[in-house]
Amino acid sequence: MNNSLRNIYLIGMVGVGKSTVGRILANHLQWAFVDLNEMLKAIYNRSLAEIADTFGEESLRNMEATMLTELSQGEHQVFACNSDTVLEESKLKTMDTTGATIWLDAPVVDLVKRMETKETIIEAGGEPGDILQEMLDDRKKYYEKANVRVATDNLSPKVTVEEIIKILNQL
Repeated sequence: MNNSLRNIYLIGMVGVGKSTVGRILANHLQWAFVDLNEMLKAIYNRSLAEIADTFGEESLRNMEATMLTELSQGEHQVFACNSDTVLEESKLKTMDTTGATIWLDAPVVDLVKRMETKETIIEAGGEPGDILQEMLDDRKKYYEKANVRVATDNLSPKVTVEEIIKILNQL
């Protein structure tokens, strides 16, 4: 693996396994694991929806941007990013200048099966698969900017990490 690699940023849709894969990858590399969503929830002792309701969606995104900017100055960290982190150019630039981005990609049908909290998507109105497909269609052009894409179709989190390790060893 490239010894100059500072950080790894896992990006992708909700339900793709960024947190699960991130923990396993960080453990394998003996790096720190940073889950941006979990950190925000812990800092404010609220769910992301409650933070957005209390402070506003834009404030939530600014909090995430500030945390990403500050934490990305460190090294040997694996980040699990929010599914919409890629929508802001400043966040993409932070990730690009401080590490490698890895897009974990899976078919929408797999995402729906994996989702722990379908209620959030259902509350948005409509079928989870349709909503997720629309989200993916909107975000795909940003995800495609990643340094690496790993298709997680039919892969366990452990095998996904093995694929990532293979790719990192080629960098």
